[in-house]
Amino acid sequence: MKQEILVPRVNTNDDEVELVHWYVEDKQFVEVGQEIADVESSKAVMSIESEAAGYILTSARVGDSIGVGAPLATIYNELAELEADLNGGAAAPAKRDRSTPVRESTVPLVVTNGAVQTKLDSEQELIDEKIEKSQQDLVTVAAKPSFGFTRFSPSAKEYLKQHNLDASQFEGMGLVSVEAIEQILGKKSQPITPGNGGHSATVVTPSLSNSNLRSEKVSKAKQIEISLLTAGQAGGINSSLTLQFNSAGIRQTLAETGSLNGQILPLVLFEFSRLLEEYPVFNAYYEAGRIYYYDRIDIGLAMDLGKGLKVPIIRNANFLSPVEILETVTDYATEYLDNRLDPADLIGGTVTVTDLSNEGILHFQPLLNQNQSIILGIGGDSSIDGYPLTLTVVFDHRISAGREVASFLNELKKRLLSYALSNLPQTQQLAKTKNVQCSKCSIDLHSLYQKFGSEALMQVHINEQGETDYICHVCLEGF
Repeated sequence: MKQEILVPRVNTNDDEVELVHWYVEDKQFVEVGQEIADVESSKAVMSIESEAAGYILTSARVGDSIGVGAPLATIYNELAELEADLNGGAAAPAKRDRSTPVRESTVPLVVTNGAVQTKLDSEQELIDEKIEKSQQDLVTVAAKPSFGFTRFSPSAKEYLKQHNLDASQFEGMGLVSVEAIEQILGKKSQPITPGNGGHSATVVTPSLSNSNLRSEKVSKAKQIEISLLTAGQAGGINSSLTLQFNSAGIRQTLAETGSLNGQILPLVLFEFSRLLEEYPVFNAYYEAGRIYYYDRIDIGLAMDLGKGLKVPIIRNANFLSPVEILETVTDYATEYLDNRLDPADLIGGTVTVTDLSNEGILHFQPLLNQNQSIILGIGGDSSIDGYPLTLTVVFDHRISAGREVASFLNELKKRLLSYALSNLPQTQQLAKTKNVQCSKCSIDLHSLYQKFGSEALMQVHINEQGETDYICHVCLEGF
């Protein structure tokens, strides 16, 4: 008896997934619920678990694209049955041995007077056909890229309705804007590509000398990233401003008060989200001569922990405290590493933040995403005195101007520096730096934070003499 494991639908936009990793080998015994493979959609990586116990026979190789509902593997109750299928049964699909080169075509041969003569003319025709087809394919791809999903912007939907256009002809184009529709319909004779100053795109035919170079297919997630970033640069008039200041004072405050695990990012996200309420134009996007304003602040946080770039969304960030933001980011990081990010958590950001301050990168310029008007890049270098921090805003000049962005950056800097220990009011400094001791074990507050970090707790209580006293969370458990 055997049972097929079929490819599940990871999200509504994808009809196929890419197999990125096998955890098991053919003929290996697997248990129910055991992870057997990772598949990648355009949004996330998902682990596939075995639905039955038995011996496994895989039906695809790493790098293959597999349709939703297609067999991924087969589980056999008996190893003998698996062996039988391998030795001539029809149940298991045949696998090509990748060590054996595959010829895509053969050159016709003619036998003349007992000798073998190569038909050079036919060979040349075959090469010419391949070159012509390659050029045609490149032109088609340049005109209408395929991203495995289709989603129309609000103005694009209205455009389709006004012009009575069939949406199916734009299938597979990814995120479709009015500009993209007009380019496909030929209404824009010079399609704009990022950074080309408005000149028409040039189709480059691969050199035949490159045919022996190693190549690999771009993953679905990377295709989506390319789609979003390409669309974000389509206007060709993005600009950036950078502001730099020392963050050592802020970090000292976080360390001495045991706040946010000493991390400055949650504090930046907290103040950034609140400041966006005063600058609604930075939580908006431009399309077809209009500015569309979002009614929520959902921050996309760019995250790359070794398994590819993902941008999980911190929903309604302006209503969260710094601690709640830290918890959300930590949860997302854990789900990222465990391949448990829900595709729904990667959709719908209204603004994006990317942080390279922990990588020792002080200056960089992030790329604007589609349907967003700014992106905030955070840089830093701990090896330089004062631990300088940079805030870089890349903005769409069709929506805002440098003066407005400069005002935004300076206000954000002012708010962040207000957390520096030297800038706190004197009474607040005393309240935060007062070093008290536990009445039971005599550990002081500073040492407690050094040992337990954000989990440290010193509780105030009234002792038997009616005086104010303190007890640490360790002693509190046995109090």
